[in-house]
Amino acid sequence: MTPSPPPQRRGSAARPTAPWSLRKQDWAYQQLRERILTGVLAPGEQLSQEALAQELGISRGPLRDALSRLAAESLVVDRPHQKSTVAEVSVADARDIYNGRAALESVLAAAAAQADPAERGALAADFGLLLERQRIAVSLGDAIQVRLLDREFHDTVYELAAMPATLAALDQLRAKSDRYLALYLADAQRAQISVDEHTAIVEALLRGDAEQSATLTRTHVLGGLTLLAGSIAGQPASVSDPL
Repeated sequence: MTPSPPPQRRGSAARPTAPWSLRKQDWAYQQLRERILTGVLAPGEQLSQEALAQELGISRGPLRDALSRLAAESLVVDRPHQKSTVAEVSVADARDIYNGRAALESVLAAAAAQADPAERGALAADFGLLLERQRIAVSLGDAIQVRLLDREFHDTVYELAAMPATLAALDQLRAKSDRYLALYLADAQRAQISVDEHTAIVEALLRGDAEQSATLTRTHVLGGLTLLAGSIAGQPASVSDPL
């Protein structure tokens, strides 16, 4: 699916318009989610339904539906009789989510490496193209595209595992971790490290090395946690910091 255009920043002269191909509540969800992921809507910020509906050119009903979806992903806090707010980020929350992801993703990566060799081989060219597109996005400093391609890469790996229940559980955690991922991949050096690690994972997967595929994936997921923790706390962190 082609992603919707990046949301307009506040104060922009042009009001964003929902495309005919999307329901208004789906479009509002995409717009607000991207604003949260990129920090246009900051942690702790109150969300005025009246103002947002006016900005997006929609009624309050579709907007409420979008906010409910964002609350289910822990991106928005919705309290009775109070304005919704953008959820705060915290080191403790990031650790919880990332450790859960590491457990599930390492299992999926191992299963993917054990998939039928013909299925794995058929994806070799796709993986090569994905990695090249990621390198280009990093070189251009296109943080949104880097994030979208990161998700596409992992989806391609995990679909090989043929473990739909595990993948569904992972998707719930990934929805909650997208804001942390956006913060992590916004740094070009970190994004390049991520692509290099993707390359190593693909090599292990294509040769059918389940143990190495799982180990590399777990390291990949957890490897940036110290850096991410430093970003959340507003403290500088070195790429060589230990976990």
